[in-house]
Amino acid sequence: MHRRSIAFALLGVLLLSGAASAADNPRSIATNGEATVYVEPDEVVVNLGVETFDPSLDESKSANDAASKKLLAAVRGLGVDEKDIQTDVMNVQISYQDTSRPSKGIDGYFCRRGYAVTLKDVTKFEQLVDAALKNGANHLMGFEFRTTDLRKHRDEARKLATRAAKEKAAALAGELEMTVGAPRHIGEGYLQYLGYRGTWWGWGGGGYGGYGQLMSQNAMYDARAAGGADAGDTMPLGRLAVRAQISVTFDMEPAGAKH
Repeated sequence: MHRRSIAFALLGVLLLSGAASAADNPRSIATNGEATVYVEPDEVVVNLGVETFDPSLDESKSANDAASKKLLAAVRGLGVDEKDIQTDVMNVQISYQDTSRPSKGIDGYFCRRGYAVTLKDVTKFEQLVDAALKNGANHLMGFEFRTTDLRKHRDEARKLATRAAKEKAAALAGELEMTVGAPRHIGEGYLQYLGYRGTWWGWGGGGYGGYGQLMSQNAMYDARAAGGADAGDTMPLGRLAVRAQISVTFDMEPAGAKH
């Protein structure tokens, strides 16, 4: 009889220990949610350059000044504010007749000056490039489409990624006849801004560098649309993408469990 009491007591201790262990290590499910918000750019930065060459340094500088003055007049003619035109200092490069033996003499002087023009009206992008090439610019060194509402779109991407993590957790738990409870942990995985930019030819020629869009693979959301449906895995031409990943750990319990 005494041994039976001891056995029941040990069983009770084990049951209590198991219950405590279950309480300390509750069932949980961890998922990641990803989302990309597509954005219409509202400005574009175009990098232009004026390069001149002449055996005379003064003549090369004078020619560069004249071409630069003509370029700035054309840019202002498109309605670009002065504050949206950034000008670099003139750079001078000496060209030697024999680069291995500079003492043989100087062939001439390259004078270069760069400009960064910010267009608030992206529809004038091609018009600006055309006007620049016809009015002094002989180097196109790249462009970048941007958005001035980046913070707003980052917040939207985080919200959609969090929602995606919750939906994924519910779907996975449902397959195991479980339900998702309160979130236990949440963390931000990454936040990316995928701009649309290009590289043309810069100082010294070298031909076209080519340009192309950056790609994103994830759940897509059109900032102009009402919902966040999947839109494929390629960023649309001329659009920007703000991408976020969120990780969340949820409590999990059997479906139909009563509290």
